[in-house]
Amino acid sequence: MTFMVDLAIVTVSCLALGLASKYLRQAAIPAYIIAGIILGKGGFNIISSEASYDLIHWLGKVGVILLMFYIGYEFRFNFRGIKEQGRFFAGCTDFGVNFTAGFALGLLIGLSLLEAFILASAVYISSSAIAISSLIENKRLIYPEAETIVWLMVFEDIILTILLVVLTSVMSGSLTLIPVCLATTLLLIIFTLILIRRLSNFISPLFERDDEIPILLIFALIFGFSAFAHLLGVSLGCHIPEVIVAFFLGSAISGIKSSRKLFETTISFKHLFLTIFFFSFGMLFQFQFATFSSVHFILALLALLTISILAKFASGALIGKRLHGSLETGLRVGAYTTPRGEFSIVLLAVVIGPGPGPGTGSYELLVSLVVAYVIILSIVGSSFARHGDRIGRVIAQTINKLI
Repeated sequence: MTFMVDLAIVTVSCLALGLASKYLRQAAIPAYIIAGIILGKGGFNIISSEASYDLIHWLGKVGVILLMFYIGYEFRFNFRGIKEQGRFFAGCTDFGVNFTAGFALGLLIGLSLLEAFILASAVYISSSAIAISSLIENKRLIYPEAETIVWLMVFEDIILTILLVVLTSVMSGSLTLIPVCLATTLLLIIFTLILIRRLSNFISPLFERDDEIPILLIFALIFGFSAFAHLLGVSLGCHIPEVIVAFFLGSAISGIKSSRKLFETTISFKHLFLTIFFFSFGMLFQFQFATFSSVHFILALLALLTISILAKFASGALIGKRLHGSLETGLRVGAYTTPRGEFSIVLLAVVIGPGPGPGTGSYELLVSLVVAYVIILSIVGSSFARHGDRIGRVIAQTINKLI
C-alpha cells in the first residue's frame, strides 16, 4: 500500500497546484516541479520509500518518451522542409544567437566548458507547448509568423536530438565514440522510418480495431524501439537516448492515416506521465536551498534571464527582417519563443540524470540555475507570448522613434 499512498500524494499535489496554475493562467510545468521540490528529498521528504522514488522516476521517464513521440507525430519530420526558402536561415539564426549567448554567459559565471555547453543547450530550446498554445489562444495561426514559429520549434527538436547524443556521450566518458554514436543514431532513425513504412499495410488495420490491440500495439512499438536503442547503445559502449528514437517513431507512425484516432487516446497517457516526470525531476534532485540566497547565484540568474530574453528578441528580429521584411513581425516571433519549459528540463534530466552524483557537487550551481531559470521564464515567457502582438508593436515603434 506504500506505493498507493505515495502515488496519491503525487497526483493530489499536482492536481492542486495544476488547478491553481490554470486558474491563474500560468504554465503548469513550474507548479509540478515546485511540488516535487517541496515533497521530495530536497524538501520535506514526504515520499516514504526509495522504492517509491524509483517507481515515480520510472513513470517520469515514460512521460518523457511519450512527449517526444507526441512531438514527432505532430511535427512530422520532413527533410524537404529544411530546403524551403528562409527556413534553414531561421533555424540557424535562432540556434546561433541563443546558444552562443548561453554558452558565453556560462563561461562568464565560472562554469566549465561542459557545464557551459549544457547551460547553452537548455537556454537555446524554447517551450513548444507554450509557444504553440499561445498562437492558438491568440488566434494567430493564420498570420505569417505562425509558420515560422512552428518551424523553429521543429528545427529545435532536430537540434535537440544532436545535442542529446553529443552530451550523453561526453557525460558517459565516451568522447571518442561521438562519431560512432551519431552514425549509429542516424542509421537507427533511418531503419525506424523505413521499417514502419514497410509495415504500414500490416499495422494500419490493427489501428482500426475496437479492442485493446491498438493501444497495446502503440506502446509495444514505443517501448520496443526504445529498448532496442538502449541495448544497441550498451553493446557499442555509447548512449543512444531513447527519446530520440521515440521522436522519429512518432514521425513515422504519423504517415499511417488510421493512427490518428489512437494517437488522441495516447495523448492522455502523455499528459499523466509527463506531469509525473516534472514532479519526479524536482523530487529526485537534492537541491541546496542555500544556493538561492547567494549573491553569485542571484546575479547569475538575473543575467541569464536578461540575456535569454534579449537573445530571443534579437534572433526573432533578424528572422523577421529576412523572411517577412518586418521588424515588428520578427519581434513577435521573439516574444512567442521566449518561454522555456519542458525541453530544457528534459535535456538536463537526460544528460545529467537524477539523484546523487552529477546532480550535486560540481553540478549543483548548474542544476539550480536551470531549474530556477525555467520556473521563472516559463511564467514570464508565457506572459510575453500571450501579449506578443502588443509587445512587438511597442518595441518596433520605440526603435523607429529612436532611429
